[in-house]
Amino acid sequence: MNDVLAIQQAATSDDEIAVLASAVTDYQEKLRDAKGYPRINALQQDLQATRQRLAVLFGERHGWHLTRSGFSPSVLARRGVFNGRGYHVDPWPQELVDHGYFYRKDRKAAAVAAHLYGDFDAAKRQDTEATAALYGLRVTWPEDFPSWYLPGRTTLIVCTPATDPA
Repeated sequence: MNDVLAIQQAATSDDEIAVLASAVTDYQEKLRDAKGYPRINALQQDLQATRQRLAVLFGERHGWHLTRSGFSPSVLARRGVFNGRGYHVDPWPQELVDHGYFYRKDRKAAAVAAHLYGDFDAAKRQDTEATAALYGLRVTWPEDFPSWYLPGRTTLIVCTPATDPA
């Protein structure tokens, strides 16, 4: 865990993000070669802590707070707080959310950052945006922040409500 603390304190802003994204890749490579539960467990914890830090930094850029509690597409579309105790919760389509990180602003659902596999050419982006629209959501493709799940292998997308707040 000392490696994570050193990396997290290494730099700030864009420099910090680049260092942390590189660390995610390094941890993944080390995990592939690791042997023994203690070593694998330590690397997994370091990887998770590094991803978590990137998720927090991403949220801070947008004025959002990372939350441990997820929410459904309908809750996000209406900027709600909860799903009614889980009854009749609509699931996220895999075309929109895989490896999702949920954000709130003023306790209300604000966004979901997802890390999707595959290449996103214009046609696939258009299909993804059309799927989001069916749920009352808008998709954006951040160019200024890397995917922190599998950098270089997943694409970061962000789902937000389609309508601007009143």
